[in-house]
Amino acid sequence: MNRRSLIMAGLVGFAAAAGGIGTAVWRTENEARDSAAAQVLFALTLDDAGGTPQALSQWRGRPLVVNFWAPWCAPCVEEMPDLQRVRDEYRVQGLEVIGVGIDSAVRIRQFRDAHQISLPLLVGGAEGTSLGNQLGNSAGVLPYTVMIGADGRVAERKIGRIRPDELRGWLKAQGIAGR
Repeated sequence: MNRRSLIMAGLVGFAAAAGGIGTAVWRTENEARDSAAAQVLFALTLDDAGGTPQALSQWRGRPLVVNFWAPWCAPCVEEMPDLQRVRDEYRVQGLEVIGVGIDSAVRIRQFRDAHQISLPLLVGGAEGTSLGNQLGNSAGVLPYTVMIGADGRVAERKIGRIRPDELRGWLKAQGIAGR
């Protein structure tokens, strides 16, 4: 091997090592951010659509799907019955699906009653938008769905409407079998 080839091989090796280190640092920083955001989530108490305060810590230690939505958001309205069905299908395996509504309690309650939704719908308001941002929704787009594993770590996230098969894939990856 000539000198030029040795230098090029050294530069390629250095670039690969730097890329690997950069990726490891990026992954560690994201995991730390996600862990901190999950802790913030579990420290919150939000009113449900009926006005009853709900401590989110009640769902710590179980697989949890958190869907940020609003009754005025068409894709949110379209996916809510799917979220309800998946929750009903996997509830005996410990799954909970909650909706953090970015709207008023009255509108969230009206939506719940009109669509016969029984999964917990919480009133997030501006705090819900901030929480979604902390959990990775930097664009502030709705709907936004996050899965937190039983270990308290953010396992998955999706901007936009989530399909039932996609959500079932998340659950399968967490070792949660369907009926």
